Amino acid sequence: MKLAVIGMGLMGGSAALAMKRAGTIHSVYACDMSPEAVSDSISMGIADEGGSDPAEAARSADVIMVATPVMTMESIFRQIAPVMKPDAVVTDIGSVRGMVQEGARRALGAKFSQYAPCHPIAGGEKPGVRYAFADMFVGKKVISTAEEGMSARAVEIIESLWKSCGAQIIRMSPERHDEVFALMSHLPHVLAYALVAMITESRDPDTLLSMGGTGFLDFSRIAASSPVMWRDICLANRKAISEGLRRYRAELELFQKAIDDAMQSDDPAVQAYWKKIKYKGEKPTPEEVVLYIAKQVKAY
Repeated sequence: MKLAVIGMGLMGGSAALAMKRAGTIHSVYACDMSPEAVSDSISMGIADEGGSDPAEAARSADVIMVATPVMTMESIFRQIAPVMKPDAVVTDIGSVRGMVQEGARRALGAKFSQYAPCHPIAGGEKPGVRYAFADMFVGKKVISTAEEGMSARAVEIIESLWKSCGAQIIRMSPERHDEVFALMSHLPHVLAYALVAMITESRDPDTLLSMGGTGFLDFSRIAASSPVMWRDICLANRKAISEGLRRYRAELELFQKAIDDAMQSDDPAVQAYWKKIKYKGEKPTPEEVVLYIAKQVKAY
């Protein structure tokens, strides 16, 4: 099968590499506004040919993967719909589903049945096809958000391609997807951007940043992600992200109270709070840590 990747960056490039290595895709067309991205993908062996026109990329493709910022996707669907082959399948890898899938339904029209979106839960903090790698999706989750109007054939083809990359498919409604990832992906990025912004606006930010230890680096590294991509995600999923921010501020108020009260007294309740939120276990998984801390904070 021939794959056209529209938006040849880190994610699209890694997907093409992985599918080529698996033998499920045999040739790749790289489509990107950046000539460097196209030439880099060809020189790296990710793509076999390329250009900048989405319609030209889609014309002869068996599978079309849209991997651009989410606010651009509806426009791209509209450009490729007239030239898609009758048996071609189109997908996107956007991390917001509701708005993107509504846009796909409008733009693709009668060809919406050829659409099957999936969101891979993988990535890296450095954007660009130069950082693409074939193992990105091994053991990772890919969320399939198929809904009414999409053909079973299209869904099966796209899910099979992701499985060939070593990924685990999880099915979810678009609405539930956006609720879950507002908290588990989008909100952490917003918080990382806010922390870095606060530090860079402080006195002598270079000294502050040079003193960052492992904890700061672990938390803030995702702030190096593409700002255009994350701007679009915040706009596209603003309702769920905004609700997450409100809930997070409420939790911060609990921490603020505990910190302030501890400075003024040895209140046993405050001391108990700090003990409760410290996870006590042997080699816990990240999921166990999150669930444990959330439970203990609520109990305070």
